[in-house]
Amino acid sequence: MKKMILVFIMLLSVMSITGQERKASIATVEKINGEPLFLFSKPVEEYEVVGKAVSGGNAFGLIVDGSTNVSDKAQRMVKNAHNRVKNGDLPDFDAIIVDIDKTKSRAIKFKNGVSLKARVLKEKGVPIYFFAKPDDEYEVVARLPADYSLYAARNLFIDKINSSLNRILKKEKSGEVGHFDAVIFNPKDLSTTLIKFK
Repeated sequence: MKKMILVFIMLLSVMSITGQERKASIATVEKINGEPLFLFSKPVEEYEVVGKAVSGGNAFGLIVDGSTNVSDKAQRMVKNAHNRVKNGDLPDFDAIIVDIDKTKSRAIKFKNGVSLKARVLKEKGVPIYFFAKPDDEYEVVARLPADYSLYAARNLFIDKINSSLNRILKKEKSGEVGHFDAVIFNPKDLSTTLIKFK
């Protein structure tokens, strides 16, 4: 009986650690070449889609290798969108939303003026801040170098993010890093900052 109670208590403690809700904060997104970019996030304010930011696909769906990084790709994508406006293929826009899952990038116009505020999205249950910073105060749990499988599925951007998150979650489970609420990714090298909100 005592053994059963001990096992039950251990199971409860494991479940409480792994089942902790990860908090998220409203984010302020960065401007890339003068345009707000929403990646792993959605605008808080109402907007309408005015067209594709790039023609023929989404730059973030491509391989992120040693010769280019996500920051470079974002700058190229915004430049492409500006060229489309100049050529009359796209109306003026206020921001760009990148939908990684659907490999689409959309130019949007806000209904009540440009806003940098965003709700962040989750991957594997973890809020992701990419080209964005949390508005709420937080403390740093750990800073980690880029760490993802070189054989991640298709070697695409989203595969590297998911591979990195898998490794971070394993480190949390094993106690190598403390419990965290969210991850801030560095777009230049995919290094990460694990944070916990105050």
